[in-house]
Amino acid sequence: MGRPKKQALFMLADAVAVVFCLYVAMAFRYGRVDFPDRNTLTWLLLVLPFAGVAIYWSLGLYNVVMRAMESRTISIIAGGAIMLALFVAAASYMHDGLHIPKTVPPIFGILVFITIGLIRALARAYHQYVSAHMFIRENVLIYGAGAAGTQLAATIQSGNHYRLVGFLDDDPRLRGSMIRGCRVYSPDRVGKLVHRYHLRRILFALASASPAQRRNIVSRLAPMQLELQTIPALSDILRGRADVQQLQEIQIEDLLGRTTVSPIPDLFDAAIDGKRIMVTGAGGSIGSELCRQILKARPEKLVLLELSELALYNVERRIREQLGADTSVEITYALGDIRDRSRVRTLLKRHSINVVYHAAAYKHVPIVESNPSQGVTNNIFGTLAVAEESAAHGVERFILISTDKAVRPSNVMGASKRLAELVVQDIQSRTPNTIFTIVRFGNVLGSSGSVLHLFTEQIRNGGPVTVTHKDVTRYFMTIQEAAELVIQAGSMADGGEVFVLDMGEPMKIQDLAELMISLSGKALRDEYHPEGGIQIDYIGLRPGEKMFEELLITDSVVGTQHPKIMRADEKKQTSTASMQDLIRQLERDLKSGDPRRLLQTLQNAVEGYKPPPTAEDISGQTPNRNNGKVLSLEEMRALRQKGH
Repeated sequence: MGRPKKQALFMLADAVAVVFCLYVAMAFRYGRVDFPDRNTLTWLLLVLPFAGVAIYWSLGLYNVVMRAMESRTISIIAGGAIMLALFVAAASYMHDGLHIPKTVPPIFGILVFITIGLIRALARAYHQYVSAHMFIRENVLIYGAGAAGTQLAATIQSGNHYRLVGFLDDDPRLRGSMIRGCRVYSPDRVGKLVHRYHLRRILFALASASPAQRRNIVSRLAPMQLELQTIPALSDILRGRADVQQLQEIQIEDLLGRTTVSPIPDLFDAAIDGKRIMVTGAGGSIGSELCRQILKARPEKLVLLELSELALYNVERRIREQLGADTSVEITYALGDIRDRSRVRTLLKRHSINVVYHAAAYKHVPIVESNPSQGVTNNIFGTLAVAEESAAHGVERFILISTDKAVRPSNVMGASKRLAELVVQDIQSRTPNTIFTIVRFGNVLGSSGSVLHLFTEQIRNGGPVTVTHKDVTRYFMTIQEAAELVIQAGSMADGGEVFVLDMGEPMKIQDLAELMISLSGKALRDEYHPEGGIQIDYIGLRPGEKMFEELLITDSVVGTQHPKIMRADEKKQTSTASMQDLIRQLERDLKSGDPRRLLQTLQNAVEGYKPPPTAEDISGQTPNRNNGKVLSLEEMRALRQKGH
């Protein structure tokens, strides 16, 4: 039935209802149906239906969709009932021939409220009954019986896709209560409910729950092999960015992130507002997110320096989508290599850069391990070039993005990043006009080298999921939080210090793999569950890989005005002369083309670093100058299988 026909039907029902209510009110007052002076009501009974429809039309009652009735509908019905009661009282007062006792208008108003409301309730119940039998709807449970869960329930009950069979909630005070006609159950009963209602899906309405709470819930539901969906974040709903009915798959980032702390406006704006900023490695995961966050604080100019044309194109496209028609910030997309001093110099001079965020680096451990000369050239000499040119051309602040792998490194990537830190501290010691600082943190979720992408692809292909070791543990934080904290740490810098971001609690990679398998709706296959779908294979640690990561070189660390940012007391460890000698030695090693010499120099220069063994070292043979080499990943695995 079209909407005009439905409106006409409700108008007719309301017209009959108000006449019926007045007649019943009079009969109730006199105590009998054949009450006196019935004939004097004739004209009022003829006028009243039109008055009732006109009043409710003006109040907007006929624009309310029955399947989505809300509390405002009740207030409209009540307001119309009061106006009709006043209309009857006024008619009795103004017409001498109309005999209506004074108690009739209030009784009439109450009856109108009940009857008009009952008509809507019956219409809605009929709609739900027809929908339930007309459409094949999937049974679902909502996890969370709070405000978000109630809104989601209203959305589900007004649609044709799902049938809500109940709520799950951890609050014992809500157990057994009824919300929108559905019972609230303990999560301990989910197994019985899945069997009883043949459930395949649970909808999360835990907009304010922390990632740790979500992770615990998902872990408890994992054996059920259910599809889990969630509503958007509560902050996005309140700001109008999303709607409660926009269900989406639970992302692993939702479970591994932490309860974030909002940026401190003074710290955030002090680093960005009105500044001319350059970001190196702007097409990478951290670099591109830095650019997006920087643009929120309205810099005067932003220069994005990137070596990869494709990466620069992708970040340009995302930024254009972010800004839309806003052209208040001047943005330059610059192709270039950080090792090219003339290119870096040109950009710094042409755009009068105030602040440099140096995010460019080779970060993938196994690849850098196989290409040590390129890792050293890019991570050390690239940092040296950008930092020295920044100091020479009046840059106010230089922020080096570092990594936890630089702390007592076990691989070339970490060793090269540690030397990059020392390079920056050395330049600070001889450049008082530029503030150099280092921000160190661990893994970020969803970055280009993240294990999440590997696990997602392996699960999509049916497994197995490859984990290096059962006890490998890593820290995780979201890219957005990392970028926000980097910006705020940079604004607190005095020069030469190391800021360490609070990464929260570490997580075993094995637990991460199991969690992602659960989220995919598939079962883990192991010795206890041989019927499962996805298996985890343990392939051994990769060359240069640590079992655990660290963030601090010393135990001396103090808090800052931001609760997620710490200041580490890591003084400059080498003299300028020693650093210059080291740089010259690295240059000679690179020119020689001998990776053994390069790795030996790194070992001598970086505390805790030890190059991976060569084949001769492991076999006990005397090294041969012509065939000695660094082992590849495959060779290391082969030797491990032989017991070495």
